[in-house]
Amino acid sequence: MKTNTLIILLAFICFISSLKAQDPPTKEERIKAVKVAYIIEEIGLSSEQSQNFWPLYNELQAKIKDLNKKNKDHSKIDDMSDAEIEKWLNDRMEAEENKIALHRAYIQKFKAVISIRQIALLQRAEKRFKKELLRRARERKGNQDGNNGRRRDKF
Repeated sequence: MKTNTLIILLAFICFISSLKAQDPPTKEERIKAVKVAYIIEEIGLSSEQSQNFWPLYNELQAKIKDLNKKNKDHSKIDDMSDAEIEKWLNDRMEAEENKIALHRAYIQKFKAVISIRQIALLQRAEKRFKKELLRRARERKGNQDGNNGRRRDKF
């Protein structure tokens, strides 16, 4: 257990040291730091595995973020012609296929660094982290609305 705590602390210190000293971390940076610690704990990365795993993982996340940016704007659907909507839908499907291909390629790269069990645990940890993040966001929003987390119908 001491090893896991040490690894989490080391990863957190490395992440924080990469930030500019004079600028406070943004919300995105804080979430990323918590996610790193969460994943390390959930999949049981050793310090040696961490050194090789995080560059690959960050590379994958950057590529996925780029794919998501390209097809993000769907707010203009009402103003699009049918031909433009069809192109937009085809582009989205292509982006999803590219994401799947990326995941397949990176699973192969991850196999050289971590075990297949850890890869499966990574998938689960990412889903759980996202679910927890959404739960906390809803909880925070509920508390800000003054309903103390209770459901409020919006009709």
